[in-house]
Amino acid sequence: MRPLTSVLLTLSLAAAAACGSDDRRPTFDDPAQPVTVSAGSEFALALKSNQSTGYQWVLVDSAALGPLRMVGKEYTVPREHRDANGAGGTETWTFAAPAPGEATLDFVYKRPWETIAPTDSATFHVRVR
Repeated sequence: MRPLTSVLLTLSLAAAAACGSDDRRPTFDDPAQPVTVSAGSEFALALKSNQSTGYQWVLVDSAALGPLRMVGKEYTVPREHRDANGAGGTETWTFAAPAPGEATLDFVYKRPWETIAPTDSATFHVRVR
């Protein structure tokens, strides 16, 4: 193979791999905006949180997931604040959308062991096409 052909082939393969390997899932953080995703995809919901206070987001009714399946959740604090006591972060809830349909995801922000009213809530309306 000639050097130029080899370089072009390598660049083409790298570009194709980059396009095909982009598995970043869309993330939504505004409950006021409807969430629309394609069937067979995954997406994430990001909610500001500060777990150092004991508060966390709780999914109110997992039976209301409809066509969705919860994949997982994680809590992260921005790198620049990781050494600061009491720094807030983001809870990211990941869902799979295997089939078309609609779901309403209600979250409340509370300390799981307390029975008082939540301090915040968020409702995401999800449509899977």
